Amino acid sequence: MPSQPASSLPLPALSPDRAGARVGATRSRKPPRAAFGPNVVAAGLCAIVTLAYAGSFGQLVFDGSLSPFVGYGILSALVSSVTVLIAFSWRSSFPFSVGGPDSNPSAVLAVTLTAIAAEIIEAGGPKSPELLPTILMYVFVSAIGCGLVVRLLGERGGGRYVRYLPHPVIGGFLAGTGYLLLAGSFRSLTGRNLSLETLPAVLTVSPFAGITALVVAIALVVLSRTLRHYAVIPGVIVVAVLAFHGIRALLGIDLAAAQSAGLLLPRLQLGGWESVGSLPFGEVRWDLILFHAKDFAAMTIVVIVATLLNTTSIELASGRDADADRELRAIGMSNVLAGIFGGMVASNSFNRSMLNLRAGATSPWAARMAAGLIIIVMIAMPGAVSLLPRPVLTGLILFLGVNLMITWVVESRRTLTRMDYLVVLAILGIVIVLGIVAGVVAGIFIACVTLAVTLSRSPNVRHAFTAENRRANVERGPEQLELLRTHGAAVRGYSLQGVLFFGTATRLLEEIRRGLSNTAIVLLDFRLVQGADGSSTVMFRRLQVVCRDAGVRIVLTGLNSRLASLLARGGFELGAAHVRRFADLDRGLEWCEEFILGQTDTPRTLTDVLDGALTKVGSRLLLEFGEHRSVPAGGLVVRQGDPSNEVYFVESGRVQVLMRLGTGADDSKRLRTFGPGSIVGEMGFFSGEPRSADIVAEKDAVVLCLTRERLAAIDAAHPALARAIQRHVIATLAQRLRSANDEIRELL
Repeated sequence: MPSQPASSLPLPALSPDRAGARVGATRSRKPPRAAFGPNVVAAGLCAIVTLAYAGSFGQLVFDGSLSPFVGYGILSALVSSVTVLIAFSWRSSFPFSVGGPDSNPSAVLAVTLTAIAAEIIEAGGPKSPELLPTILMYVFVSAIGCGLVVRLLGERGGGRYVRYLPHPVIGGFLAGTGYLLLAGSFRSLTGRNLSLETLPAVLTVSPFAGITALVVAIALVVLSRTLRHYAVIPGVIVVAVLAFHGIRALLGIDLAAAQSAGLLLPRLQLGGWESVGSLPFGEVRWDLILFHAKDFAAMTIVVIVATLLNTTSIELASGRDADADRELRAIGMSNVLAGIFGGMVASNSFNRSMLNLRAGATSPWAARMAAGLIIIVMIAMPGAVSLLPRPVLTGLILFLGVNLMITWVVESRRTLTRMDYLVVLAILGIVIVLGIVAGVVAGIFIACVTLAVTLSRSPNVRHAFTAENRRANVERGPEQLELLRTHGAAVRGYSLQGVLFFGTATRLLEEIRRGLSNTAIVLLDFRLVQGADGSSTVMFRRLQVVCRDAGVRIVLTGLNSRLASLLARGGFELGAAHVRRFADLDRGLEWCEEFILGQTDTPRTLTDVLDGALTKVGSRLLLEFGEHRSVPAGGLVVRQGDPSNEVYFVESGRVQVLMRLGTGADDSKRLRTFGPGSIVGEMGFFSGEPRSADIVAEKDAVVLCLTRERLAAIDAAHPALARAIQRHVIATLAQRLRSANDEIRELL
């Protein structure tokens, strides 16, 4: 099966615990059939890795001043892991998907709990009765609250919107998480928070613990980036645990001594299992929980981003389609249940999911059996957890942090632009100096600014034109066309598109203002506009004032009711005397042309046109051979689909060619309008094809009908006149084709 290095994915290191997994697969048509044996093997391996991760993140979250309560953290992480495994086996898009406490949200949670603990200890000491209840309540409530928000986002179909976060902003989030993981591993080794002043504390770390953590981290970094195999992380962890105990035995350190020295995790105490309902509410510092709601918001954003990025990675690596909103709903439900039963915030996991798949998981039963094995260990063998060495788990956390920092601080420099790379560094710097909440706020601000700059640079003007080169679908005579070519620059039109934004509206205003001295009409076509923000509508109000003061008329076309309402709320007077509004661009252009022609145009007649094309004698003969028909306004001259047995010359009034698009009365589009002197129906007449559109009288009209039989009679009696009629038709078609080419040329 072909493979692709993890670092070559569009979003590298989407989740820090995913490093080392093989990715890349052809897209599967259907999942493989379940097999009992491979699923049991996958369940066993998944259970071992989940226990290790639960120990790591439990230690990360309950560290420093909270280290006496690390057993509660491990138990909470295990409860969360079991809940996620079971919930995902029923609700995830992937039958092999697993998860649990993850590095991204756990790093944020650890920072918050450290801050809460510091405030309580400062007021009541390390043995304050408020400390543990408040810490546990925040752990449970944050999981429930995060779950509700994520679930709601999935229900509302919000997964696609989170994917719009700019890539460097996501990189900044993950780089900041990497720093928090480094700080967590430092705190785990030294018992102190990471800063320039506390760096020398590394020298006080037990050589056995420090070297073990460092070797584990280096081995994971090197092997995960060279072998890129799904078994690297679990393999290194198992080997490290066995090597640790082997060296411990050689050094003569028994289990009791290692436990008292803090080298091993405490024994799992199921009697200490707490949940939301079992905590003493009166001892909870609710004021601190409310104060740190901002940290909860940051953690929720991190969970959402991590969930969707992990989902994308699993999708790419497994070759199976995913439903991002379904994954959000699954994570949301899992967190709510985990919080209720005493678990911490969790997410899906790329690395553990791919490990489960590559190990042989072919159905959701692998995750369910893994959950069952973990429950058995918790109940029947709680002492097994105490065999996990803290330095090994600290090395795992250190690896996760280093891996993220390498990916986003070192490797991303080759793939990101200079500005995007500076954004990553800026968010990382803010996280280091001001904390994760400030980093998330800065990231959201940068995302908004990036979106604003991108929108302001995107062209909202699809086409700019004048009446010289863009015409309405109205047949004009040579004199009229010459007038439009001469005076058409006075009409300046803009076909707008996309979402109107303050920056693009400002540019449009500036462009129109520069040419106002030579402008009589400004035409704005909104047919392709999808939306507008409030600031852009204010700019259109300014445009209206500028045009009114300059004596320039404004023509609005294709403006739907929603956009019209937005403009009106922004102060644009749709009913102002210098404003005209039309349903489509064609009608608006027609009004503009009539305005230009109104002062100088002399209406032409059919006799004038025929006299010039056929001579006066030929004109008189054609009028005698043809049949004069009166058509009331709205009446049909020809119907779409009818035989094309006649050609028509408009004597008076106006007729229009309408293409039927539906069954409704208004479901038609005007293709062309013809006035006196025009020829209509000539294409079908000479090609013999049925009528391709309706020809309808726009207002009371009189047309001269020439049938095939009458044209044959003219050809027999006056062959020179018949040839002249044909030349006139050819010249008319050539003129129409030339006009169409001019318009197409301007649109290219």
